[in-house]
Amino acid sequence: MSVQFSRVLFIANPHAGVQRNIRSRVIAACEKAGIDFTLEVTQYAGHATELAESASEMGFDLVVAIGGDGTINEVGRALLGTEIPLGVVPAGSGNAFARALNLSFDPAKACRAFIQPETRKLDVGRVGNALFFSSAGIGLDAEVAHRYANRTGHRGFLPYLVLTALSLLSYRPQTLRLRLDSNSEIERTPLFVVIANMPDFGGGATIAPQAMPDDGFLNVCVFTHPGWIRLVLNTYRLFNGTFDRMPGVEIFQAKKIHITREKSDWFQFDGEVEKGPKELVFEIIPGALTLVTAGQ
Repeated sequence: MSVQFSRVLFIANPHAGVQRNIRSRVIAACEKAGIDFTLEVTQYAGHATELAESASEMGFDLVVAIGGDGTINEVGRALLGTEIPLGVVPAGSGNAFARALNLSFDPAKACRAFIQPETRKLDVGRVGNALFFSSAGIGLDAEVAHRYANRTGHRGFLPYLVLTALSLLSYRPQTLRLRLDSNSEIERTPLFVVIANMPDFGGGATIAPQAMPDDGFLNVCVFTHPGWIRLVLNTYRLFNGTFDRMPGVEIFQAKKIHITREKSDWFQFDGEVEKGPKELVFEIIPGALTLVTAGQ
């Protein structure tokens, strides 16, 4: 079995997959397969991007992110516009990217994709200077991401879900004006707006069931509070692929989305959070990322 890539750079989030011994399992799988590889562990925010940017001059022809959506974002953004594809060994808490693309969560199986590879072109979303592969969002979505990023203690989907419930009780939504492509503006006062390139939201939740990462469009999910009873009775729809039929949900498709808020506030992109201006522009970059997937 011949290796298709001459040198592979693995970039690992030090906090990802510790309990499952992900890094040691990746090393064992690569050594067994005869893959020439280097594994680097990130030391600070943005380090993954720096390492990926230097991959070409270091002679690597594949860069693999070991981590969750944030690590994948940091690594992947550095590879846009290069000839180097992205590989992924999922090891995060949400793993929206990996779930949406049916990537293996078993390190040994994930590494097989680098031996008998196929590649797939994926669209990339952009908001300001930030890039996102899975989704970006404003409102309650971004508020929860901000609080989660600054909390201490155990991380994972359950703490995130609890934090979402607590935030929902105190969050006060802004009135927004949205313009989709060149269409007329619509006005809403939603709990959140998620701009989805992929259907999955992490942790098994599906926010935009019809979203596809290679169709040249972004799916815009606008969720207005439907009332507490209907909210509680329909929360299950977030986990069975029918969120688009939840009361209060509107989903649109567009290539470019202008959103004007009442005031500057947080926005999130693949779970990373920044404070943004009142006006944000989200747009699609078709086929900008090359992903390595398992061959037959």
